[in-house]
Amino acid sequence: MKKVLAIVLAIMMTMFSFGALAQGGPGGNPPSGGPGGNRGPGGGPGSSTKAEGVIGSWSSGGTEDYAYDAALYITADGIDETQSAQERIASGEWDASHAENLSLTDGESGHNGIIVVDAPYTITGAEITMLTDADGSDTCDFSGKGSAIAAFGSDANVTVSNSTIHTAGVATMPIFADDGATVTIQSSVIQSDGGTLHSAYLNTPDQALMVAPPWILGIMGTSRGSNMMGSGTTTNVLDSETSAGAWAVLSTDAGSNMYLNVYGSSLTLNNADESAAAPLQTEGGQISETLDNPYTENWGSGYGTYAIGSAVETFAGCDINVGTYATIFTGGSATYTSLEAGKTYELKNHAGDTTVTYEATEDKVTEIHSDTFGFMAHQSSNSITIEKGTVVDSGYATFLVKTGASNEALTATVDDAVITNGGVLIQVMDNDDTTNGGMMSADDPLNTNGGSQNFIPYHTEDAGFDTSSASSGSAEQTFTFTNGDYTGNIYNASGSDGLNGSALNVTFGSGANYTGAIASTAAIHTTYDGSVWLKENGGYAFDDANDAADFAAQYQNTYFTINEYWSIGQVANLVNNNGANTINVTLTNGSVWNVTGTSLIASLTLEGDSQVIVPAGITLTVGEREYTDCTLTVGSL
Repeated sequence: MKKVLAIVLAIMMTMFSFGALAQGGPGGNPPSGGPGGNRGPGGGPGSSTKAEGVIGSWSSGGTEDYAYDAALYITADGIDETQSAQERIASGEWDASHAENLSLTDGESGHNGIIVVDAPYTITGAEITMLTDADGSDTCDFSGKGSAIAAFGSDANVTVSNSTIHTAGVATMPIFADDGATVTIQSSVIQSDGGTLHSAYLNTPDQALMVAPPWILGIMGTSRGSNMMGSGTTTNVLDSETSAGAWAVLSTDAGSNMYLNVYGSSLTLNNADESAAAPLQTEGGQISETLDNPYTENWGSGYGTYAIGSAVETFAGCDINVGTYATIFTGGSATYTSLEAGKTYELKNHAGDTTVTYEATEDKVTEIHSDTFGFMAHQSSNSITIEKGTVVDSGYATFLVKTGASNEALTATVDDAVITNGGVLIQVMDNDDTTNGGMMSADDPLNTNGGSQNFIPYHTEDAGFDTSSASSGSAEQTFTFTNGDYTGNIYNASGSDGLNGSALNVTFGSGANYTGAIASTAAIHTTYDGSVWLKENGGYAFDDANDAADFAAQYQNTYFTINEYWSIGQVANLVNNNGANTINVTLTNGSVWNVTGTSLIASLTLEGDSQVIVPAGITLTVGEREYTDCTLTVGSL
């Protein structure tokens, strides 16, 4: 069992419903939130009274979370001999400022490799292997306990170069950075395999208990390659290979104003074949019967990175290979861009200071390949910039926007990008963080932790498409596309499951040629077979109620459990205006919209020589007016 004391503390906490939790995360509206959806009620950076042994920003755990046992423990005063088990180091040279050619192999669950607290430290040529059987009962990727390299404090500046770090075990990570630390990984390989959860673990957002991602994110796993916590923390990844078994490659968590700079590197989620990996949970556990994810054909379930607490993330010349999402957004920003050979880049921290400079040796665009979605946003204010030839290839929707419960707002700018998908470019939908019911009741017989800190482990919804009227929320989703040929339908299904609708504003600017349908819709969750059918039909949205009802009768997913976590976010659409799911489309500077299917929008603005081409047999409805077999220009509206 994970920390008896932690459980007692968690029960004593003031608990929030997940609907309230969704209002923000650390750095937004503490103490609610955590990313990846990492943790939740009672979360956030440390409190005024810290538990014994706390050296970082987080203090919500039990005593065992801070019982660090490191091979090398570095402080501003040098090597702490009393806290360093240096006999674990097989070879190499090390002192108070650096370690060279260090060889460390440790299979003991809960051990740390190197801990650095408020000191500069350089690690070169290290071989650190920590393949443990950790089950989540004595490791913690929120306090850094069990990490190969962990850095704490604003005076900690740790550089890892020409090194290989390989970990296995639940919450046993290669890299952990917290409380304003700066960690730079250069020309190195880091790999985290994850492990098997103990049988008593229940899926939760509670930071005192959580060692696997919330299933309502549509992901599962036990492995993160790195994690950032606290205020003003920075991680730089340069010319390196990073990977994790499933869950997350490079994560951010409870904190604010964290910077993640990734240049010339790869991020990969392994374990696409879940049946061939270690069991997710010991027999008899809540998710021990988890089925293989049918969507993750090439890479493991999870995300490349998480953006929360005003995190700023930059990916230049990177390869991102994931099973579910490139990035999940819960109140942060990310830029995906290219490298230019010979150009020098200054990688910044939250204060605008240069933490390291990087010189590109080749021209390299960022390439994102995802079996399922490109990006998902589901809480707070977020921004995405995709530019300079970036490739985004996703099996299903490129942008998945979940709204209506957490003031979620996304601003996306796409310029000179190459985007392919399974027929849907933008899918706005009601946030199924909330519509699945959120948190269990304290007296629920399945809620064996004894409190209300666990997720309801199943999703239910009424049969059929809900076409009733909805109320408008204040959040708006804003997309701008320039300089590229963009395909995939655009749907706004917000407000179709009892939450507030969200306006969607789409602008096509200079050099943009868009091909697809744009429509206000209602949505239902669909089975895997249903989503495949939709993909084979170009991301089709039904425009006939009878056809939609027939599809729903065969493919609607009215009930699924945590063991089919991958059904989250997979929806089918019926063209429908509920009064709150408005779409406003603007074309400027010679851009073109080639309408390919039934489209329903609230407004259309044309500027300059832009045009909308509506072929025969296709209907575009703008407000109360219908258009077909025509080309719309400024003078024809």
